[in-house]
Amino acid sequence: MSSKEELAPKLESIMSEIAVCEGLVLAKNNGEVLIGQTITDMDHDIIAKSVSKIFKTKIDALNKGDLLEMTLGMDEGFLIAVKNKNLMVLGFLGIDGKSSVGLLLRQLKNIMK
Repeated sequence: MSSKEELAPKLESIMSEIAVCEGLVLAKNNGEVLIGQTITDMDHDIIAKSVSKIFKTKIDALNKGDLLEMTLGMDEGFLIAVKNKNLMVLGFLGIDGKSSVGLLLRQLKNIMK
């Protein structure tokens, strides 16, 4: 399992590499925030707890297992979230970041392995 100390520099690197990334939050799967960095003032705790609830959603009829990642398109941007056994990482893009959704998803999946 990756630790907060191991993931912090990787998150900083993603923020530097993807110029349109508006922020990243690393949290435990229960929504407890470990690291939060956003370019605007956002309530990281509320966001992480909300995403934690979504990850707990079961879609048993699909028979595909647990929800491990998601990309949500919103009115003013995108939320990309990836989780592993213990942690989840959330990435935020503004409306101008549409072309970077796939890149950010790939980066977040790589660090959550």
